[in-house]
Amino acid sequence: MSAPAVKESRGVGRVAIFGPGIIGGSIAMALRSRSPSTMISAWARNEEELKELYRRGLADAIFTNPADAVENADLVVLCTPVGSMEEVARGMASGLASTTLITDAGSVKACVVDQLTPILGGNYVGGHPMAGSERSGLRAARGDLFAGAPCLITPTPESNTSAIAIVKRFWEILGCMVTIMSPVEHDRVVARLSHLPHALAYALMNLVIDTLPEGTEHLAGGSFRDATRVAASSPELWTGILTSNAPEVAAALREMSKLLKSMAAAIGDENPDTLLDFLKRAKHHRDSLPFPAPPSVESTS
Repeated sequence: MSAPAVKESRGVGRVAIFGPGIIGGSIAMALRSRSPSTMISAWARNEEELKELYRRGLADAIFTNPADAVENADLVVLCTPVGSMEEVARGMASGLASTTLITDAGSVKACVVDQLTPILGGNYVGGHPMAGSERSGLRAARGDLFAGAPCLITPTPESNTSAIAIVKRFWEILGCMVTIMSPVEHDRVVARLSHLPHALAYALMNLVIDTLPEGTEHLAGGSFRDATRVAASSPELWTGILTSNAPEVAAALREMSKLLKSMAAAIGDENPDTLLDFLKRAKHHRDSLPFPAPPSVESTS
């Protein structure tokens, strides 16, 4: 199955975006600024979301029929929840040309790749931009969401070589720094870099609710705010993500439990040397990460 030639950075042909939420909407915004010649079509079940996208000039055509949305598309980007991607892929399949490529933005890859590859074949290459927000919907979309963000793409032995190159180039045009890995390795890595932090944020919020007097959480400072920020994310969305990557997330939680128990033991046994080594090791590696420095360091909460 042949694939189209890589487009120049000033344009990526025709792109069909499925799901105009924060990710899909941000892709449309980024394409408008970085690839203004790109023609954008969009699909969603919610007609009001589509009309808003069109009204804002972020789509040239809008559809509620998935097969119609992919007609003449060079690239399709699935930005729907991972649990609905198989259904959406089956709905679009009849409208796909033999040269149409497909990627997605789902934060779980092994199950999605296993579901979509039999439907879409070698023209599908999984993707996951490591960008987002605790906010959701088109109102949270930003044109610079992907600027400098990591993006993991997860080809399989069935993936066409040209498809891999074009999908990689697409995410780079949006501003992403692309890394290629297997779907299984993706899920192991992301369980610890993204899924576990979300689970811990929800857990910390519930710990405070369950163990402190009502209203005490309003006394919290910046450290609590930062540690629980993503607990404001959609519970429905994150239930789907965490259960879709259940083996790796459960393993990561067990690993974290062991670390917390060892930390509690060092504190309970009044072993400052062990605790200091634990904290120093974490700080050393955290300081080496290329994150922007916070405006100030809070040391009292």
